[in-house]
Amino acid sequence: MKYLWFERGAYASKKAKKYLTTQFSPQTIKKIAVIRHAALGDQVITRPFLIEARKFFPNAKITLVSVTNYAYGTPEDLADETIYMVGRHRKHELTWKERVREFTQLEEQNIIFDVAGTSRSYWLTLFSKAKLKFGFPYKPYLYGSLYNVAVFRSDFQPELECMLDMLKLLGHNPSRPLDFGLPNHHDVYEQRTTKPIIIYFNGASTQSKILDKTQIKQLIDSALDNFPNYQHVFLEGKKDCEKGEFLADLESRANFSIQPVMPLDCLVDYVARARLVVAPDTGIRNVAVSTHTPTVGIFYSTVPFRYTPLDGEHRIVMNSEGSIPQNTQILDAIQLSLAADINEQRQEYEHFSNHGCKSSNKVSG
Repeated sequence: MKYLWFERGAYASKKAKKYLTTQFSPQTIKKIAVIRHAALGDQVITRPFLIEARKFFPNAKITLVSVTNYAYGTPEDLADETIYMVGRHRKHELTWKERVREFTQLEEQNIIFDVAGTSRSYWLTLFSKAKLKFGFPYKPYLYGSLYNVAVFRSDFQPELECMLDMLKLLGHNPSRPLDFGLPNHHDVYEQRTTKPIIIYFNGASTQSKILDKTQIKQLIDSALDNFPNYQHVFLEGKKDCEKGEFLADLESRANFSIQPVMPLDCLVDYVARARLVVAPDTGIRNVAVSTHTPTVGIFYSTVPFRYTPLDGEHRIVMNSEGSIPQNTQILDAIQLSLAADINEQRQEYEHFSNHGCKSSNKVSG
């Protein structure tokens, strides 16, 4: 079973099995490529895979392959080299020869990990040379035809865990809690010295994932009353539909503000220091996941289990029939997430009140 740690739940060709059990050694691997074509949220959850791959292949050069239209958030800091393929927004500008050149630009590798699973990553994997080609495709006919090693992918398993399964197959045991190589909420959150912040974000890659403005405004308005000891912040996105002008009248409330778009490094630090992030299936929620900041995720049009980690304080608000969650459901989830704070605040209040009553009795006596 040397370097081939599975009985079921994965695929390896006969040739790959022979190589893994007779020749393979992590220390001798010199070049690995990791293909990830995805937006911000999908990029940040790739970080633990790169960190664990570095541990398992200590002598390997890691080449990360991204795409130009999804460059924002690409974890270049965790790779030795980053290659950007031309995105689909410029696809029509390329000649046939230039397209072929795009798919053949990767030098020969020892291992390719395709953690994208897109048509572009399929072609790049097909035209590139490597001893092992790993994938996690939904389509079983790609086992053996494109990938000689594959792990099974499920909508009920977090996508990041499916990536890590590729390393587990080889015998690597990832560290827990997962290391994203970003500021950690548990290290930087300061409840005692700052007013705790609850961040709301209502943007996503598609309009179908987000709440309408009327509902989000009513949600925040209720939250301001229900959780007065927190600073409630609406985080704006880059798109016009992600701006906060429709909440301008709420700014008269002392515990509400609108935060304009921030540079990525500032955004990551800001999210790490927040008490809670409330958002739909979006990159900002995944940024919170990557900093171990508690989240309340609102789902109704996408599968929640694929993007909710197995550890950490992350709650899902959803209905089994797929209807849009009501604000009462979201507020209940926020209440649960803040329960420890609220109980502590209540105990402090009761202690103060009891202490005050005893002092008053002594004076009157």
